Amino acid sequence: MLQRAGYLQNSRCAAKDEWGRPCRFVEISLDGRRFGAKAAELQQTLSGRRLARIVLLRDDWGTVFGDTVGRAERSRSGKAIVFELAAGGRYTVPTATLRAVLARKAAFAPISAILPADRQQTCITG
Repeated sequence: MLQRAGYLQNSRCAAKDEWGRPCRFVEISLDGRRFGAKAAELQQTLSGRRLARIVLLRDDWGTVFGDTVGRAERSRSGKAIVFELAAGGRYTVPTATLRAVLARKAAFAPISAILPADRQQTCITG
């Protein structure tokens, strides 16, 4: 079962990576926390070539990448990108909306939380 958890949007400015170089990134807001992923890595994830790193975003005279806290990978069907955080929690975004955000055709994409099986609601009819 899916539940809305946040959104994903292009950043208005470049962030500095671990080597101090500016790079384009996507800002990910999940449950009130702020994360980021490099746009180039997400493009490669969409094509199925590699995983993208999810990092914490810090503000230190501009946006700076922090520690890696998770990863993004393509689903088996290829219709969604799944974010897995090390602290627990799985989130998903459709590939079509992510492509639209990366191409700057859409402003943002909604992200849904994937609830574990024990938290899913059961329908009782009778």
